[in-house]
Amino acid sequence: MNRREWLATAGAAALGSLVLPARAAAPSANYPSRPIRLIVPFIAGSTPDNTARTLSAELGAKLGQPVVVENMPGAGGIIGASALRRAAPDGYTLGILANTHVINVHMYRKMPYDPARDFTPITALSGGPTALVVPASSPFKTAAELIAAMKKAPGKFNYGSGGKGSIAHLAVETMLHQTGCEAVHIPYKGAPEIVTAMLTGQTQFGMPVLGTATQYVRNGQIRVLAVTAAARSPFFPDVPTMAEALPPGFVIDNWSGLFAPANFPAELTQKLHAAVSALQSAGVFDAQLKASAGELRRSASPAQFGTMVARDNARYGELMKSIGMIGDLG
Repeated sequence: MNRREWLATAGAAALGSLVLPARAAAPSANYPSRPIRLIVPFIAGSTPDNTARTLSAELGAKLGQPVVVENMPGAGGIIGASALRRAAPDGYTLGILANTHVINVHMYRKMPYDPARDFTPITALSGGPTALVVPASSPFKTAAELIAAMKKAPGKFNYGSGGKGSIAHLAVETMLHQTGCEAVHIPYKGAPEIVTAMLTGQTQFGMPVLGTATQYVRNGQIRVLAVTAAARSPFFPDVPTMAEALPPGFVIDNWSGLFAPANFPAELTQKLHAAVSALQSAGVFDAQLKASAGELRRSASPAQFGTMVARDNARYGELMKSIGMIGDLG
């Protein structure tokens, strides 16, 4: 079974999990009284996973109970998100979801959940743009040079992503649509493999989240040609935005956030939001964000975070419709 078949099979399995979410139980006054499970729908080493590792250590210490990370990758995050949806809304199963949470609903014809109805947003955590990258050995020094080469050889360039419907896949397809280019998509299990594929010669370029590529850029192994931010990254001020490199460009701002199942008690939502906000104010994420060229994301309230998620749901739906990525998978 090749990767494309595996992804379709995994997605179909996830889409078949139509178990209704549990009803909320009355929150215990001494919450938490046992370990908390933190689902991450991505592989170890991915940007959401790195965020989860920092959060689990710091939040566990603050709450007085271990927060145990459980990686559940597959189907662009659907498998892990489906597990979170089915969990009891008692505070002992939480999840870190990313942009794919609102991308998948437009990618799949049928979904096992509604991203707004079936989850409780608690707080934003981190974010950052995707980055157009090539191996350091590549002859292309600018995005325009890469595009010119692809136009001369349609379909001869390969690019990798963390799976169909991933943020890296959406970013490249947006660029190809805007520039009228063709390239072969090779989906991998997770974002770190985007860089590995380039370094081993399987692909010629990619658009992972900047945090995934940062250490390789600083080590001189890959080169950043552009970032999908509204403004240049303070960590790489010499790198142009996509709007500067390939007008009109576009903005894709990756984010991750803490979620709970639907019907989550308001008292626990506020308690967890306050705990994470205190950790953010204390700077516990600063070192990780600096190392990965990431950006802190904060929400004044769970409702504010929910509004942000709803806004991106609409925005990505329009973007995907414009480039023909709506309902590609069954």
